[in-house]
Parts: sequence; structure tokens; C-alpha cells
Amino acid sequence: MILLASDSDPLKLHGAKVRLECRSRTTGAKTCSFDGVTDRSGTYNILVADEHEHETCEAVLVSSPVKGCAETLEGRERARVFLTNNNGIASTKRFANSLGFQRDIALAGCAQLLKMYPQYENEVQV
Repeated sequence: MILLASDSDPLKLHGAKVRLECRSRTTGAKTCSFDGVTDRSGTYNILVADEHEHETCEAVLVSSPVKGCAETLEGRERARVFLTNNNGIASTKRFANSLGFQRDIALAGCAQLLKMYPQYENEVQV
């Protein structure tokens, strides 16, 4: 099977290290891992051998090549991937959700943009 990353992140990181880790569903012990690196478009391809139907597999960020953008973004540090052929999907390709790092210093205009999109329904827009 081939694991592919999503291509929708606004900042593409070339050279970020990513790992696919699989763990036993019953014991939680790591059963295997496969490493990959993002290309110029910020995507990665990891070739995975064998069937992993009885394991929980996740794509996990390992490291960023960019200083000042190396802390993982909470909720975007890992993405679950189902690596089995016994799920009705005809293709051997699997796509992980986007992963992300957080900049140490916010981009200009970020604060104003966030004010336009309240996180919770009861927040008041300013």
C-alpha cells in the first residue's frame, strides 16, 4: 500500500520527516514503522508492505527542517490511516489528513483573520 499526504496545507514544508507507526490494537505495542520525507510540494509517499488490518496505524510528524516552525500543531501532529485491503476500497493508495507544524511567530494579519472566524458559537465578533 502507498500512504499519501493531503496537499491542502497553506505552507508546504520540503524536507519534513514523517513516520508511519502501527501498533497492536490489543496491547498497544509498536509492530512496525516506516519513515518518509516531504517533497517540494509538502507531500510524502510511504510504501507500506503487508496487511495491517488488526493494527492501528498513524502518520506522525517527526521533525521540521525550518527553524521557527518546528513545534507540532495540536490536533495536526498525527493522522490515523487504515491500512487494509479488507475495507471495500479498491485502490491500494491511502490518504492521510494534513499534518502541521506551528510557527513561533504568527504571520502578519493572522490575528485579524482569526477574529473574523470565531471558534465557538457564543463568541462575539469584534
